[in-house]
Amino acid sequence: MKSLIAFTLAAALSSAALAQQQPPASTAPPANTAAQQTSSSAARTAQLGAIFDQLNTSHTGKLTKAEAQAQPTVAANFDAADTNHDGVLTKDEFLAAFQPAQ
Repeated sequence: MKSLIAFTLAAALSSAALAQQQPPASTAPPANTAAQQTSSSAARTAQLGAIFDQLNTSHTGKLTKAEAQAQPTVAANFDAADTNHDGVLTKDEFLAAFQPAQ
């Protein structure tokens, strides 16, 4: 009987010792969630859309090379952004070309 009590006590103590050796729970802030990333991406897209609208002074929905000259980065990358090579940038082409990498 004494050995059974000793064994039970030893087992209980060893599990308590193991529990104390576990690292403490992380206190770091939670990582960005998918919803936060989606929200952030939507905000960037909205900002880019507003830039497109400001540059498109003719309000045709298509940005010409002449209009692009108002923003040096857009002007310098105009031909690469014009994926269908029609000489103008649609809002979709503009957003695809100038969306920051995630």
